[in-house]
Order: sequence, then structure tokens, then C-alpha cells
Amino acid sequence: MTRLAEILEALGPAARSVGAPLPMAADAPDVGWVRVMRSRVPALDVLEPGDLVVVPAAAVSVMAPTAADVRDLVGTLARSGASALLLLPSAGSAVMDDLVAGARDSGIPAIVVEGIDPPTLERRLIGLLVDRRSELERQVAGLERDLANLAMAGRGLDTLAAAIGAFLRRAVALEGRRADALAVHAPADVPGAAAAVTAYLARPGITGHRIALPGTPGTLGAPGESGQSGWLVLLGDRAQTDLDTTAAERIAPLLSLQLRLEAEVRRARDEAGRGEPLPSDGPPWVVLVARQIVPADGAPMREELREELRAELRFRFAARRLSLRGTSESLDLRAIAAVEAGDRDGSRIAGRVAEFLGRTVAMSRPFGDAGERPAREAAARATLEAAERLAEPPILALEDRLPAYRLLGSLGNLPDDRIQATALLAPLLAGRPASVRERLATLRAVLDYGAAGEAAARLGIHRNTLAYRVRNLEGRTGWDLTNPELRLALSVAVRIVQSAQIDKV
Repeated sequence: MTRLAEILEALGPAARSVGAPLPMAADAPDVGWVRVMRSRVPALDVLEPGDLVVVPAAAVSVMAPTAADVRDLVGTLARSGASALLLLPSAGSAVMDDLVAGARDSGIPAIVVEGIDPPTLERRLIGLLVDRRSELERQVAGLERDLANLAMAGRGLDTLAAAIGAFLRRAVALEGRRADALAVHAPADVPGAAAAVTAYLARPGITGHRIALPGTPGTLGAPGESGQSGWLVLLGDRAQTDLDTTAAERIAPLLSLQLRLEAEVRRARDEAGRGEPLPSDGPPWVVLVARQIVPADGAPMREELREELRAELRFRFAARRLSLRGTSESLDLRAIAAVEAGDRDGSRIAGRVAEFLGRTVAMSRPFGDAGERPAREAAARATLEAAERLAEPPILALEDRLPAYRLLGSLGNLPDDRIQATALLAPLLAGRPASVRERLATLRAVLDYGAAGEAAARLGIHRNTLAYRVRNLEGRTGWDLTNPELRLALSVAVRIVQSAQIDKV
């Protein structure tokens, strides 16, 4: 059973107690179910002891037109064993004071809930009663989606902090790796939020609940750099709730990436101030970013090899067409390429660079203003990092597909995803590891490519060999690989399992 205190905690500061004193968390009564009062007779179809009653002020105005009627109504609810009343104010309604007075007289807990309509509140409460964790995850998923949209729109850390503060109904701060305050927000409608920010600014690094944002091993930072990328700070004296914890867990990876992106933008702007020229054949231009590694063993390249590679790129591409950034000591290989006529998005020249390097190259969107270069460089780096988390990174990673790379790269973080994926693909996972990898690669090629010829070419086998393998797959599993619903589930599952195999290596 769910206790009243747990529900109130999930509602957060949108709810405030106004009736009888709330019991302590350990003594809070169990909540049986949720009932919503309607503007009709009877106002409630059924009411059982322990039920939580949602009382919209607009409905009460119809059901109980006088103050005495309101108090009688509240008394009846209390005698029926309702665990508490959730009072929803309504513009133009004058019954709230009578409802509060009636709750105090009857000794029933009453909570005013601001800014939530009755249907939404009912769905949220039922979700909390049925599966508290899932309901919190559902609520936080909306915040995660909003933050992703804001990040993709380039709205900056201030806007992200404002969205988090508005959702959690508390003051928040975003800090960098050295605990420097990058963005602080106090929701105007949350009591005490401004005071919490003032206290934080007076004693940064000391006040508030600090949540580390994980770093990303293998990012384009210093060799072996990991640790945290920054901090999310929940300001004020209010205890950290389950909603706060769940939200922090879900949004931490996105905030880490955004903090990294902001740092790269600042670095690129600093470099832009040095006056490095752009290729004369542009605009438009695109930014290209790749790793400074040897594909054979993944070891860092020696400086002389880096310079040799840079010299070869200069030989293959004229300076008016491609300009290298940084030096051979740079941790990543960066270039600005002028988009050729007939190559609308720049993928032709980017593909030639990727083919020469033999590893993944990330390409930004085309840009025509030199002042856009820092942002496009940062976006290309973020794209490379997201693409390289995939089981099979593309040879050319496009900035426009960054949300897709992040989505596919986060599959391994979904609840029970590896368990479910393994269960679905179980018929293919028995036997020698080499056979298992061959079956998974065949299945993925068939799912990823519409034509058999393209799938066979991807695997480097003859079409007849592919047809033989597909027959074996369907015979072993009983699957119909033409079924769209099954193809979607298998496409997700095979990526999850392949990612898990790479993690074990």
C-alpha cells in the first residue's frame, strides 16, 4: 500500500497542508484509492475508508452553495473514513476558506494542490498508487524530453536550469567540474526559492543538495579523463524527494553532454579569436571532427604520425577547399571544409575524408557565417561522442542525426532492456560465440537494409549465402521477418545485445 506521506512527497511543493496536522511519515495512513468529486448528485459514486478525495472548488460551489453546506460536506467525508482531501482552487470560487475550516473542524488532513487540473491529478495519483516508481519515471520523462528539445534548440544552460527548477518546484543551480556556478534559477512562484539562491551565492559549494553529473569516459578531453562533468545543485532546506532523485538520475547524462558542449563552444570561441582563416571556396562550410587514433589498435597516435597524416590531408585537399584546425598536438583532428557545388550538405567531401582516415568522422550542419563556427565545432564533437557509443558507429556521423545517435546509445540504460532483449533473441544466442555474432550481424543487416543486395554487400557475402542464412534464422526462431512490428522489436533488441557484447570485450 502507498502511504499519504509518500503521495504528498511526490506532489512536491505544488501541495501544501491546510487542514488537520498531517501524521508523521511512519504513522501516515495507507491510501486505498482516488475518488474525484463531481458537480452532480451523487458527487461521489463510491467512497471507502482510506480513499483519497480530490475536491475541486468548482464542484463544491455547485454541490454546497452555503458555508454550512460546505462544512457538512467535509464532515461527511471525514466520517466516511477518507484518508485526506486534496483541494483544487478555482478562479472565482469563494469556497476554499470554508473547505479549509471544515477540514480543521473535522480533523481530516487537507492539502491544497496548485496548478493541476482534476483529470491530470487523478491520473498522477492512480499512477502513484499502482506503481510509484513507474509514475515518477513517467513524470520525469516529460522533463527529459523538454530538456532535450531545449538543448537541440541551443537555448543554453540558463534555460535548462529554469526548466528543471519549474518542474521540481525548487531553486536549482548547474555547476561546472570545478564547482563554478554556470546557471542559477529560482522559480518566482515557489516560496523561499529566492532566499535559497541568495544563500547559495553567498556560500557556493556549501549549501544545497549536490548531485554529481557523471563524466563520459573516452570523450574528447584529456587522455583517461572521466570523473564528473559538473554538478546539479538542489537549493534550499527542503529534503531531497524521490521525485528529485529520479529526475536527477534521468537527466544527468543529458546535462553532462550539455555541459561538455558549452565547454567546447567556449574553447572554440577562444580559438576563433586567433583569426584562423576559413577555406576560400566557401561559404557554406562544414566542420569535420575525428579521433586522433590509429584504427588498428586504438592507441594514441605519436605526434610524428599525426603530423604525417595532416600533411597527407593537405596534399589531398587544397587549402581553398579544406582547412585543418589546431596543431598535431591537438587531442582531436578538426577541419573546416568548403561545400562543393552539387554537394548540398557537404557529405561528399566529408565522406572522402572519412574514407581516407578509415574511422568515424562527425560532420556539422553547413554554415555561412564565420561567427557560427564555434557552435558548429561543438556540435560536431557532441555528434562524434554520441555516434561512437553505438555498437556499430557510422563512418560518417551527421549533426542532424545527433538525437538518433543519443537515443540509440541510451538503449542500454532503459529498465530491464537487456533482460528483455536477451529473452527475445534467445533462439539466436546458443552456441559458439562466433556463430552467435554471425547470426546477430545477419539479422541486423536484414533489418537495416531493405534490399537483399545491400544487406549482402554490408556483410560481404553473396546474396545466395544471405538467403541461406535468413532461412536458417527463420527456421531456428519461427519468426516472420516481414512482420513490421516484429522487425521493430528485433531491430532494437539486436542493438542492445550487440552493445552488451562490446561492453564485455
